[in-house]
Amino acid sequence: MQTQKALAVLVISTIVVLGFAIGFMFLTFDGETPNNHGSTTSITNTIVKDVDLRNLGVQLPDWNLVLSNGSLQSLHSLRGRFVVVDLMATWCSSCAIQNADLKTLYNNMGDAIHIISLTVDLSETEAMMAAYVEDKDLPWPHGLDTQSVFSNYFNIQYIPSIVILDDEGFLRWFHEGLWSEAEMAETLALLMG
Repeated sequence: MQTQKALAVLVISTIVVLGFAIGFMFLTFDGETPNNHGSTTSITNTIVKDVDLRNLGVQLPDWNLVLSNGSLQSLHSLRGRFVVVDLMATWCSSCAIQNADLKTLYNNMGDAIHIISLTVDLSETEAMMAAYVEDKDLPWPHGLDTQSVFSNYFNIQYIPSIVILDDEGFLRWFHEGLWSEAEMAETLALLMG
């Protein structure tokens, strides 16, 4: 009788484990985001890094981002100028290096573009971002990647990563890793035509 019970438990356990394994294979975690119609759209498979992405025709949703001063920044409110979104974290040493290039870009092109830095670290707070901005003397807005909208949409694997949107809100560029001011400025000049 004990042998039959043990065999039954083993069979049921195997079925449950296989069911979870098969179910997990059908789930996707690669940047799916709800669109305006409630369905999901994944763009991570179509994004090529370091090329003009205008031909994809992707406009990002109007995400509300929490800034270090406690205010909300609507992504659509930044339209009218190109937007450079710096995805970073306060503890990231490469992100600190990237700040120097972004500061030069801001000083050289500040009136022609918006720069916004967003931490992808969910443990970081508005107060932490405010202290970081003050400590590093950074003149552009910093905030939180609220609900990981950028991280999930772009399946962020490395920081810093930079996303460029054009003046109409279309996705134009995606870059992972450090990016020099000269290369960013050259890319922006090319995209602005």
